[in-house]
Amino acid sequence: MGNSKIQWAIILGVVMIVLLVPELGFAQWGGGGLESKMQGLTSKLVGVVLPLMSILGLVYAVILALTGDAGAKSRITMVIVCSVVGFLAPHIINWFKAAAGP
Repeated sequence: MGNSKIQWAIILGVVMIVLLVPELGFAQWGGGGLESKMQGLTSKLVGVVLPLMSILGLVYAVILALTGDAGAKSRITMVIVCSVVGFLAPHIINWFKAAAGP
């Protein structure tokens, strides 16, 4: 019975927040809309995270090769293919945007 009251209190609180602060419901806080925030996130992901992960993956695969791991060759190939896709990601995204139209 106690959990039911807590659940209803949480639901009522969320509904009150959405009704009293509609900007949260439309994801338009901080002066910018959701689209600009997603563009920023995409640019950070494509410009920083993907290249960093591909370099770290390549270093890891080379270390495995130097230690004599039998599957290192396939890992290096996989990391190189994924790195190429990661570095080409901005161009792929722009191609999809152009294909979708304005």
